[in-house]
Amino acid sequence: MRNGRRSVLSLTVAGFAFLVFLAFNSGCASQKIEPLSQKLADQQRQLSALQRENIEMKSRLEEQKTASYLVEKRLKESNDRIAEMQGRLQSVEIGLGEIKASLDEMKMSLEKPGTGGRVATTRPPSSPTGAPSEEAAPAAPASSAAISPPEGEAKPVSPPPSGALGSQELYNNAKKMLDAGQTGQAILEFEKYIREYPHSELAGNAQYWIGEAYYSQKEYNRAATEFQKVIQNYPQGGKVPDAHLKLGLSYLEMGQKEKGTAELKRLIVKYPNSASASLARKKLAERSKSH
Repeated sequence: MRNGRRSVLSLTVAGFAFLVFLAFNSGCASQKIEPLSQKLADQQRQLSALQRENIEMKSRLEEQKTASYLVEKRLKESNDRIAEMQGRLQSVEIGLGEIKASLDEMKMSLEKPGTGGRVATTRPPSSPTGAPSEEAAPAAPASSAAISPPEGEAKPVSPPPSGALGSQELYNNAKKMLDAGQTGQAILEFEKYIREYPHSELAGNAQYWIGEAYYSQKEYNRAATEFQKVIQNYPQGGKVPDAHLKLGLSYLEMGQKEKGTAELKRLIVKYPNSASASLARKKLAERSKSH
């Protein structure tokens, strides 16, 4: 009996000791786990804060990109407007220069013997539009009125007898033929003008209009040749920027894209403020968008 009681007592003490041991260890584990849980929660809060900051930074960056794009767009529009205004001013200057040259030549012809003191009336030049400038040459004297088409009409113009016209009259007559759509006859008259007055200030203009005549008939290869003559033979002429433009466009029409693009860029570099350069920029921009 005594031995049985001792066994039960021993088991009771051992069980109590085991329970005390478990309770002690559980308390220690809880003390270790709680700080870890708190640290993990702190890290999660920091991560969430960093994520929010990242989102805010991305949003600000997008806003800055948008603002930068708008500034660049407005700056480009302003530059385009400035270039257009400069081109128009250049066209006006070219037109005034041609008028002055025409008047000087008429004055010289009137001072020559045998002119009979005829005075030619002048026609106001048309307003520049930014396109290659038209000649604002004085109209022919009353003696040639029979071959001049009425304003707004495109009547055929009959070529005068050889030697019947002076320098200015011959040029005006050829230009009227071109405007009336008589490109073949106009080419012959402009070529005649260049042969008879090779050193005239309008010789380069005459050469340019020959190129325009071929260009209007879509003979781009021949047109390119004639425009090259303007650039090479009359480098100081007022039609050189226009010739560069039409030479580049002729190359593009013939499918020679690299040569055409290079010619338009050459125009912009050499004559950046000209009306032709403004048109060249627009053409290059259109090609860039299409590609």
